[in-house]
Amino acid sequence: MATAAPPASAGPAHVATVSFLASRATPAGGFWIALAGGVALARAAQRLGARQGFGASIAALLETVAIMGPARFGVPLTQAVSAPLLGRLEARSVPTLAQVLVCGAIRLLHNAATTAFFIWVITGGLDAYAGSYDALAGRVGIELDSADALSVTAAVLVGWAAFASTVQVLVYRRGLRQWPEGGEQSAVAADAAGGPEPRRGRFDPRLVAAAAAVAFALLLASTAWPLLAAVAVWLALAWLLSRADRGPVPTGLALTALIAGSVLVFTLVGGLGLDTALRRTLRASLLVLVATWLRAAAGADGLREVSRRALGRFRRLPALPEAARTLGEIGSEGRLADAGRALSSSLAGVRKRPRPVVDAVLAWVARESVRFRAGPATPAPALHARGADWALLALAATPALALT
Repeated sequence: MATAAPPASAGPAHVATVSFLASRATPAGGFWIALAGGVALARAAQRLGARQGFGASIAALLETVAIMGPARFGVPLTQAVSAPLLGRLEARSVPTLAQVLVCGAIRLLHNAATTAFFIWVITGGLDAYAGSYDALAGRVGIELDSADALSVTAAVLVGWAAFASTVQVLVYRRGLRQWPEGGEQSAVAADAAGGPEPRRGRFDPRLVAAAAAVAFALLLASTAWPLLAAVAVWLALAWLLSRADRGPVPTGLALTALIAGSVLVFTLVGGLGLDTALRRTLRASLLVLVATWLRAAAGADGLREVSRRALGRFRRLPALPEAARTLGEIGSEGRLADAGRALSSSLAGVRKRPRPVVDAVLAWVARESVRFRAGPATPAPALHARGADWALLALAATPALALT
């Protein structure tokens, strides 16, 4: 049965969800994959204004968290933040160079923050990070100290910000200028595609999210063996008791292996010793595994409802009411596969050259944004915290005793 057309921002948010999910799931090349979703969000902001554009962006990010969990959340984050802004700048005919500078500043700030987190939290400080650089450079007869390592890192960040932001702005402008005018008004409503029945876990998803937040905080506070052991025991018990969805487990384990291997190499090459390397590797692994458990225990439907309620609590902030409304429109996992198949069909027969591929993807972005229609509204699930839910949260805090 056909449904009435949703707010015009729901279609671009749906496309951004598909694109951002793929960018987070792929081991490499997330920037290139997220470009398609960024174009859709820029179009929403260009046509409907900044509030609708940022609302669609927030909704798309939260939908990816509901489906995949918080792991690798930062991969599409720069484009999610910058796309609505670039859409408004394009609507005001701001020159390309100015758009590149704005986009570059956002990307540089984000990448600098994530790099600083990796250096001082994950790898254990500047000495380990610089030691890795020095060990690698020493193989070719070059000596690098801490200042040199930071200088090289800064140069890489600036170079990537300049290149990626230029590509992003050029692709966005091409997509916005090729967007069919009037397409949003002429689309025919499509039947809603149903998704799989949401899996309900044992615990209230709000308390699951709170327990995961407590575990994250404890892991960031220390790498002492007693604390790591206590968190590992809690996580094992939580997995056994949660009636968790097994869908996110393969991706979570693969990401755990990737990050753990990176941390182990950095810390060992950096000369921190085997004990420190093992503790920091275990801490990084537990961070990813807690994020995986959060998605598995709360379920997509549960995390989506937690996001809706969180947005509702801060509805006075700009763009959050729009985000809450759009999130309610796009919450259908069943249509993501259909969108992927439509993209594959669009690329069939296209010459494997950058421009034809980009134009085919941009055409898919416009078509998918236009034809999207929201499914029937589903009532919000009733959430009731029970004693077992509060016990889960209390249990998550018990590893803090190891800090004393």
